[in-house]
Formats: sequence, structure tokens, C-alpha cells
Amino acid sequence: MFRKTRIRLVTLNVIVFVLLLNGLGSALYVSMQYRLYAQVDAELRQIGKRLLFDPFPFFRPEKKRMLDVDRRMVFLLWDDRGELIRKEYGDSIDAEELLTFRPRGGADGIETLTVDGQTYRVYTLSIDKRVFADGRVWKVKQIQMVVNLEPEEKMLNTLLYVLGIGGVVSIVIAVFAGLFLAKRALIPIQLSWEKQQRFIADASHELRTPLSVILLHLERLFRNPDHTIEQESENIWVSIQETKRLNKLVSDLLTLARSDSNELQIMKRRVRLDELAGKAVQSFQQLAELKEIDVQADIEQPLEIWGDEERLYQLLVILLDNALKYTKEKGTIKVTCRRDSHWVTMVVADTGIGISKEDLPFIFDRFYRGDKMRSREMEGTGLGLSIAKWIVDAHGGRIRVESEEGVGSSFTVTLPSRGKDAG
Repeated sequence: MFRKTRIRLVTLNVIVFVLLLNGLGSALYVSMQYRLYAQVDAELRQIGKRLLFDPFPFFRPEKKRMLDVDRRMVFLLWDDRGELIRKEYGDSIDAEELLTFRPRGGADGIETLTVDGQTYRVYTLSIDKRVFADGRVWKVKQIQMVVNLEPEEKMLNTLLYVLGIGGVVSIVIAVFAGLFLAKRALIPIQLSWEKQQRFIADASHELRTPLSVILLHLERLFRNPDHTIEQESENIWVSIQETKRLNKLVSDLLTLARSDSNELQIMKRRVRLDELAGKAVQSFQQLAELKEIDVQADIEQPLEIWGDEERLYQLLVILLDNALKYTKEKGTIKVTCRRDSHWVTMVVADTGIGISKEDLPFIFDRFYRGDKMRSREMEGTGLGLSIAKWIVDAHGGRIRVESEEGVGSSFTVTLPSRGKDAG
């Protein structure tokens, strides 16, 4: 799939590049052609004015060229019958080709003619001159000034050649650059896609397991319709537990899905973090006593923060639940909250089973399971720490973990005491 996408991106990139290159090249070529032709046209019009108002320079015995006239310029004199009277100056046109320049329609103006592969710029000018020469009177009705555009055409052809070679080289570079850039651009998309596929596969597995257990125990109930509730209490209890687990899993999945689509909003306001932490510790106190775990709290008072009270409480619950889950009997859990300049630091440390070095980089990934982390025996959904990281990120903070197997783990959360939305 990504290979086809990469090819499509490269193809689209090359097409756009070729269109832009052709557009710029055409604009450059047309602009250069216009400027070259405009220079020739300006000189033709200037000479035409001189012929109208200055003494007629032709039919003179002395063969002197007109001053400031391009040596390529040839003058063709035509009578009122459209017959060529004579050619003046210049030898760039063969005698047999002269009649192809005969004016048609009698309109004055500048035009481009191609004769025998040569391109000429021709200025036809109506003029009424009677000149006595060679023993007779010549009636000149039209004069044509003809300039061979061979130098200009060579320059334009050279420009076209350079543009063509440059275009081919640029297209080759564009193809390789497009392949490289498309590959780089698709890396995060591919990683995200693979992560999403793993997430869907893991979510499907996690949802299927409790559903299978519930189905199994309900089938057992159906097989014994004459049994009392007391006799089937174990099956009912297991079904209830799996239903609770399924409900929590769906709730966590919904939270992460909404966070990914930016549907969940962080409602920030002034929050007493010391009271929030105390409330969270107190809610876990009885559960800790059942496992003979000592829960200690070292919370600075007062301790205010700008954040979402509900999400911050959820963060504390996730970290405390995680610590309680993996701390053995007679262990210790310590919650510390301190202000550090413009930041607030929360630490939840335990003396639990710890996390292996191999698992540490991945514990915030969704559904990640290490050898000892998030096992089914611990009744975890595998999403708690992922949600915790999202909450911290949404508050502009950082979360990090230090752990050693057999010694314990320490989760440190650093949050700004005042958010961007604070007045």
C-alpha cells in the first residue's frame, strides 16, 4: 500500500514540477523572443521614419550605406504594379527568392516570413516617391525592409537546447528527490499506520477475552436451569467481574480514541493539587491496608496548579493503582508533591516488582505487555499509563519513570503551575 502511495506521490510531484518547469521555460523563451524581435522592429520603424522624411537615399551613383543601419538589412523597392524595381544594400537574400517577398494586400506593417528555411522580419512601408535615375523616372510605391533573423534564431535555439537539457536533468533530479522525500514523508505515516493496526489487533484481543469468559459462564448457567443462584454464584461472580473489566476497557479505549481525534478538551482552572492528591491517597488507603502496604504522603500545602481537576485526579488514580497493583504485601508506596519554581513535581514511588530495562521504553505504549507488566493476573487493561501520558502531555508537562527489577519503580510527573490559558 505504501509503495503505491509513494509512487503516486513521486508521479504527482514530477508532473507538477514538469508543468512548472515548462511554464517557466516557455515564459523565458517567449520573453527572450519578444525582446529580440522588439529590437529588430524598433530599428525597422526608425529606418522607416528616416525614409519618409529624409532625402531618398536610393538611386544614387555612389554606393554608400545608410548610417546606423544593420548590415543584414535589405531594401526592396516595389512599383505601383507590384513589380520589383530593385534591391538595395545587403546580399543575404538570393535573387530567385526576392519575388516571394512581394507585398500582398497593400497593408503596411511588420511580419515574419520563412523562405527556404530562413526566417526574415519584413517591414512593408507605403511611400510615394518619383526618382529620376538611369534615364527614366521610377515610381516607388512600397519599400520593404528585410532583416535575416538567423542570429536571433540561433540564440533562441541555443536557449531552447539549454532549457531542454536543463529540463531533462531537472526531471531526473526531481524523480530521485521525490522518491527520497516521499519515503521520508511516509515514515511517520507508516509508523502511525502500523501502530494503529497493532492497537486494533490488541483491542480486538482484549475485547474478545472477557466476552469469551462471559459467554462461557452464561452457557454454564443455561445448562443447569434448575440450579439456584447460590449454586451458580461463582459463574455469576466471574461474569460480573469480566463485565466490569470490559466496561473499563471500553471506557479507556473511548478516552484514547477521543484524545487522538482532539474531541476531549482539557478544561483548565485553578486547582488545589494538595487536596486532590490527599483525596486520591485516602481513596487507596483501605485497599493498601488489605495488602498490608504502607502508603505515605509528603504533600506541600497549599499547592495550586492550573489544570483540569478531573483529569489530574484520574492521573493520580492511575499511578496509585499501578503502584498498588505491582507492590507486594508489606511494601511501601510514597506520594510526594512539591513546587519547584514555576513547576509542580509529583512522584509516586513504590517498592514493587519493578520493570525490566527492556520494557522501560515501551511502558507508555498502548497494550504493551512485558514479562511482568500488565499481565492478565493483575487485571489491567494495558491502557492506564497511555492515558496518564496523554493527560500529562495535554497539560504541557513531562512524565518519566525510573525502575529496577525487584526494588521498585518511581513515576515522576512535572507540570507547569500556570498554563497558557491562565490570566
